[in-house]
Amino acid sequence: MAAADTMGQETHFAQVQEMNVWYNPALKINKETLLHINIRSVNYPNIINYTSKAITLDLVLVQAEKHEVDNTGFANLSLGINADNSGDKTLNASSGMLALSYALPLNYDNTYIAIGFQGAYVSNRIGLDDYRLFPNQFDKYGAIGSAILSDPYQSGNTYQYFTAGAGLAVFHSGEKRQWYIGASIRRLNQPASIKSYSPDFRLPVNNGIQGGYTTAINDKDVIGGYGNFSWQSGAHEHVIGALFTRNIIDSLNLSVSLGVGWRLGDAILPNIAFTIGDHRLAFCYEFNTSGGSNNYYRRAFEFSYRLNL
Repeated sequence: MAAADTMGQETHFAQVQEMNVWYNPALKINKETLLHINIRSVNYPNIINYTSKAITLDLVLVQAEKHEVDNTGFANLSLGINADNSGDKTLNASSGMLALSYALPLNYDNTYIAIGFQGAYVSNRIGLDDYRLFPNQFDKYGAIGSAILSDPYQSGNTYQYFTAGAGLAVFHSGEKRQWYIGASIRRLNQPASIKSYSPDFRLPVNNGIQGGYTTAINDKDVIGGYGNFSWQSGAHEHVIGALFTRNIIDSLNLSVSLGVGWRLGDAILPNIAFTIGDHRLAFCYEFNTSGGSNNYYRRAFEFSYRLNL
């Protein structure tokens, strides 16, 4: 049986900075209504392949006359759907997320404090045929690892449960410099994820810290960094990264970004993104760095799309 301290998230994407509200509902740090689409393909040769898909809509709730005004409070409603599916039907997991936050200005320099609350309804199925089990620590930071956390017996049954979470954040959204820091708690209700199979089994609370900083270094170039850190039941998942953006044509809002991330103990995550107008398209490839007898060769890549509505 896989160890119960397998670490996984409800979402399993490399560009965590684009999916902050999934990790912390308070981390809506601007007044833009945004649509995010993420697709990640994962292949363990001769073992299993699966695809993760997510769509997220951030709806800013602010009076029209205050939308472009600095230093005014605003609310945000986020709706999201995530699905993880393998080609052989071994993995079939999905979740629907609803989050609500409110940001209140702390000064007249675009610095805010925000609080957010989140709920998610999860459906999970994981199980191989012929009573086989995935090995210990398999896909530790991915969708299979998360599914095994919810059903450590790998029973092949479908279970549903509800999770609740909350978060706090402080952020600055100036024209030349932006930063944020947040803290969150997810699964605070410790749901019984397999109550019909093992009524006493409950999911552990997930604690997280998030941070990011971006600054313009001249009229054309912007640099930044980010980190997303999670802990639960003695296990952890940490992702850090850096980005460089060159603005090419200001009138078209045309820019190119190059970045690299590191999921500690697991993978290097180089990425490239193109922005034109209200559209941003990014690609990320994962170079698996984990070693040892409990790890398996993995090929993974990811596309993401963001639209400013």
